[in-house]
Parts: sequence; C-alpha cells; structure tokens
Amino acid sequence: MKFPELQTNRLILRALQPSDFPRLRFLFSDFDVARMTASLPHPITDEWAQEFVTRSHSSDLKTDVLWAIDNGTGFIGSIGAYRIGRNATIAYALGKYYWRRGYMTEAVQAVVNYLESERCVESVESCVFLENIASFRVLLKNGFVPTSTCKHACASRGSDEIDTQNFVLSLSQHSMQPERLAAE
Repeated sequence: MKFPELQTNRLILRALQPSDFPRLRFLFSDFDVARMTASLPHPITDEWAQEFVTRSHSSDLKTDVLWAIDNGTGFIGSIGAYRIGRNATIAYALGKYYWRRGYMTEAVQAVVNYLESERCVESVESCVFLENIASFRVLLKNGFVPTSTCKHACASRGSDEIDTQNFVLSLSQHSMQPERLAAE
C-alpha cells in the first residue's frame, strides 16, 4: 500500500522523514506539548525521537498511518489514525509555536475525510485530557460528540492517571453535514 499523502489549503500531511528528526525532537520536547498527550515522554531523548520516525515507516498502513504535519516550513506536528477497520482512532500533537492557528482542526478534517472516502471507516474515536480545551475545540469543530469519561496514563507525567473525555464521530452523519471548518 502506498503512503496516503493528504493536502489541505495550508498543510501537507506526509510520511515522516529522517530530516524531521531535529524539529520533532525540539517541538515535542516542550513539556506543555507532551503533558497534553498520552504517549509523548518528557524529556524526549534522541533515541525516542529516532524510534518515533522509524516506527512510522514500519507500521502496517492497512491498520495504522502516522502523518507528519507540514505547513510549508517543515514538520510542525503529527497526526495518526490507528486500528483502522470499520472504526478508527485518531491521536495528534502539535508544536506549541503552531497552536491557535487552526492547523490541527484542518489536519483532523483531512484525516477524517481520508478515513471516510478512502478507507470506508464508519466512525472515528479520539480521547483527550479534560484539561485540554484546545483539543475539545478541534474535535467539536470537526463534528465529534463527547461520549464518556475515563482515566488514562500520561507518559510525560509518570504514572499519573489523568481524567479524559472520549469523543466519537459517526461518519454516516458527518457526510450529511455541511463543511465544519470555519475560519478561526
């Protein structure tokens, strides 16, 4: 299967490259970024960042796709679709310098459109920490609906169990709605 590169008005969602390593390490080493994700450790080591890039190329694209988010200046974040089948789960992280510009809203829209049109996924799930209001907004703007809450481990915070909100997007309902992206 060929890697599914996606393009929006401002972004290219592409395969991670070894040249992304320095920016990935720099942007994801920020504790404010890492603490809002379940999987980013803090601090990020060279070995972890290299493994993140390498792992993205060894994944089975039928079930897992990890994109680099590129705004024309290079790597600014990542977004992944996992356990792709009838349903899929998405997760993402964006460098702090690129927050509040609508980039993640745009990237989520592109991935949802891809999952619906190319992979025939029926629903997409995501889970965010309750304190991550920006991610709430990203998902709500893309038509996701809050479902349940639970606790989830956070790698950057050690063994803390963090309160999370689960979201789901039913793509049969999504395709009947007008474009959800408004200028931010």
